[in-house]
Formats: sequence, structure tokens, C-alpha cells
Amino acid sequence: MAKIRATFLGILFYLFVGIGLLFVIPPWLLYCAISGQRHKFVLVCKPFFAVVFFLFGVKVKLEGDLPEQGKACFMLSNHQSFIDVPALMHKIFPCAFLAKKSLFKVPYFGPLLFYTGSIPVERGNRQANADLPKKIQRRLSQNFPVMAFPEGTRSENGELLPFKSGVFRIIKEANVPIFPITIIGAHKVLPKTGLAFYPGEIRIIPHKIITVQEIESMTYEQLKKNVAKCIGEPFKVTLSPILGV
Repeated sequence: MAKIRATFLGILFYLFVGIGLLFVIPPWLLYCAISGQRHKFVLVCKPFFAVVFFLFGVKVKLEGDLPEQGKACFMLSNHQSFIDVPALMHKIFPCAFLAKKSLFKVPYFGPLLFYTGSIPVERGNRQANADLPKKIQRRLSQNFPVMAFPEGTRSENGELLPFKSGVFRIIKEANVPIFPITIIGAHKVLPKTGLAFYPGEIRIIPHKIITVQEIESMTYEQLKKNVAKCIGEPFKVTLSPILGV
């Protein structure tokens, strides 16, 4: 019975978000386009997801202070669930994302990604990604953070997965500060597989910003280890599985 209820809630959740994408987002998108304020498009996500979380019994708890300078940082977080992005947009700063280039070709969703200021990435193609550092610098210079998930995919059980090296190479080249964030409990609310949805608590833990000066003194592998230590600390895990060694 509990599983049937969870599946029903999951279907309602996806329907509600889908309806929001179809009927709430377009008027705001039109306003931003007409007023020439494209950067404000993503601001609608905060109140929209606040309503979603309230209706579906999800409490997003921020455990720590948000540094104002975090708005000009590259944010890195672990990835547990589809609901990670709504939770981050609700409690952290509106932000752009590094996203697979193929997602920008998805009807309707692709243009929305574009309007968030998100940046397309071609996995495994360094030549195609050569201008990423400059694009990231441009976003951050506008006091608009960029976000990525170094695991590259969602975790099924909430445990940290090995971190990919590519994003750390890009950050080193871009020469920008990093704002590490840990998400806990999202996989229990909206698991990676199936449609089930379970009301509950999602914890978001912001960490100390890693400055440009600190990053300059590290190799990208050292940087990866440093970020892994920050994000993994609340889990009390060893670094070996995170670093893929």
C-alpha cells in the first residue's frame, strides 16, 4: 500500500512540475524576453519550487550560511536525485548549469536551459569544450553562479560516486573560485529509479569557498581531492571511492 501511495505521489509530482513548465514558466519567459532581462528568468524557480515542496511535504533544510560571494563562484555538489536541482534553486542561489549538449536539443526543455544561461558541454571532446573557461568566467563576472555535479550522474543509494576529472581541469583553466555543497536525503525523497515519491527532509550543507589563490597552488587532481573531502565530510566517507582510486 505504501509503495502504491508513493508511486501515486510521484506521478502527481511530475504532473505538477510538467504543468508548471507549460503554464507558469512561459509568461515569465515572455516577460524576460520582452524586457531584455534574460538573466532574471531563473528567478521564478525559487517561488515555484517553494510551492511544490510545501504541497508535497518536502522540507529543504539549509545547514549553514550562504556567503554572498558565492554568487560569483563555480558551485559543485554531489548528485542524488532529480530533485537536487529544484532543492538547490530553492535554497541556494539561482544559477546556470554545465549540461550535456544533447539536452539543449530537447524540444521546449532545451530553450529553457538556454534561458537559464546554462552552458552546453560535449563529453569527451576537449576541442569542442575549449571555450568553456571563458564562458564560465563571463557568467561569474555577471554575479551569476555556474553549477555542476562532479559525479556526472545520480547516485542510486545516496552514497558518493567517483568524481570525474574534466570539470576540475576546466575550473583550473577558468581560474575561478569554487563553492562546494553537500546534499543529503534527496535520494530518499525521489529515488533515481521508478516513479515513487516520499515526503521527507533534504539537507543542504554549504562549505567554505575555495579561493582562486588556493586553487592556483593545486594540481587539478589535488583540487578534486580537496573538493571531494569537503563534499564527503558530512558522509564520513573515505576518499578512495570518490576519487575513483
